[in-house]
Amino acid sequence: MQHRFPRALAALVCLMPVVPALAQEAMETQAATMPSPGIFTLRPQFHYQKFGQRPDVDNGGILSEGEHKYEFDVGLQYGLARDWSLNIDVPIVFEETDLPGGGSEDNYGVEDIDAMLKWRFYKNDSGGIDTTRAALLFGAKFASGDSEEFSSQSVNPHIGAVITIVKGRHGFNQDIAFTWNTGGDRRYNDGGDGPDDHIQAGTAYVFRVWPDRFTSESIGAWYVTAEAIQHYETNGDYEMRFLPGVMYEGRTWAFEAMLILPVIQELDERPELQWGAGFGFRFTF
Repeated sequence: MQHRFPRALAALVCLMPVVPALAQEAMETQAATMPSPGIFTLRPQFHYQKFGQRPDVDNGGILSEGEHKYEFDVGLQYGLARDWSLNIDVPIVFEETDLPGGGSEDNYGVEDIDAMLKWRFYKNDSGGIDTTRAALLFGAKFASGDSEEFSSQSVNPHIGAVITIVKGRHGFNQDIAFTWNTGGDRRYNDGGDGPDDHIQAGTAYVFRVWPDRFTSESIGAWYVTAEAIQHYETNGDYEMRFLPGVMYEGRTWAFEAMLILPVIQELDERPELQWGAGFGFRFTF
């Protein structure tokens, strides 16, 4: 099978406060927005993903006939200073594995914890709600202390960037990040969690369905979202996923939901995604 890293999709998500306290954000793509200094954003999310057979790369054959992954992710973002924020993400996972010989096995644990700083180095508010913003992202995923089935037993630095563009009812966002994986086990890798380095690119588009325009009396808005998430690992594995969704944002809280659908899967060392879904909330205080 030929492996290559296709051209990243040229697209881009609306994420920025167009009404006081709003912080428009798609579920999986980063944004060049952040809470004001001293403000917290709590972001609990739940994801379900169904995978096919997991190959046994070292010995041949398969390690599992299929896998069901349920993930509860607790994210907390804090505004440190003007144009700076700190993000902490803690993913708690329950997995059900269909064994090759029949039957199933259940397990649960905490995957690597992600700590990330965001520095917004560019902002150009061109009028009304229209804006262009850019930020650098840098941090590390580090071992949670759980078993190697869930945790890499290492510290894995990452660096990235994101650009956000909002024009009228349309928003675009493009991010890209590189992770140096210093640990990890390919037997438990679902994308970017193995021993190979990882590049992830997220592209998102958001369209405001309601209201047509914001006024001083606006208290919230409904959006449709579309994301393309690409994963490339230096062992040659590549995939792209399409995530259609909906989102409601109020002044201090938001609700979001999406599907996770495979588009391209050129994978030799980990299982293929069959489908997934997710939903979550955001609370600002």
